[in-house]
Amino acid sequence: MRHRLAGLCAGLLAALSPALAGSAMADNPLARLRGTVEMRTNDTLVMRPYGGGTITAYMNPKTRMLIANASVVRDIKPESYLSVLSAPGEPVEGVVIYSPSERGFEAGRQPWDTKPGATLTAGWVVTRDGRDPVRVRLHNPEGDTQFDLSANTPTTQIGPGEKALLVPGAHVVVFARTDGSGLLNADTIVVGRQRARPAL
Repeated sequence: MRHRLAGLCAGLLAALSPALAGSAMADNPLARLRGTVEMRTNDTLVMRPYGGGTITAYMNPKTRMLIANASVVRDIKPESYLSVLSAPGEPVEGVVIYSPSERGFEAGRQPWDTKPGATLTAGWVVTRDGRDPVRVRLHNPEGDTQFDLSANTPTTQIGPGEKALLVPGAHVVVFARTDGSGLLNADTIVVGRQRARPAL
């Protein structure tokens, strides 16, 4: 009887685990932190947010490192995977072109925290027309969205990176969660090369 109860408890815990994990993720949402690198020592990153002060984030073997290089709108190809940062009634704030290995990053359309009403729309380019502005139509699981991108729209290209790029003064966007001890653990870090500022 004892073994049967133990088995039932184990099965119940296994069944509840995905729900508990989902609840924990909902209670501990991913934060996006933007600023410049102050310093890095081993797996500790100290950054200076654009609003002032300093924040410390900790990296681990699962932390994903990405690099953002300066680019231009004309680098967008018909087969590109993009994210477009925009707000109603305003010019597009920024565009990111992703390397093949990063396609699928943040796919869909979701609220973003750069300013009130901002959204990030990510998807595959299905049509590309014009020169200035370039008109692109993006496709993702939520449908199609069209954008007009002027030639001077801030644009970066993102691909795999490494911690060595986290040098003082580099622009970073850190996707992080707070653990039970109140420490920020970085899930993903996007670092700009040569003063490039990731549009995320």
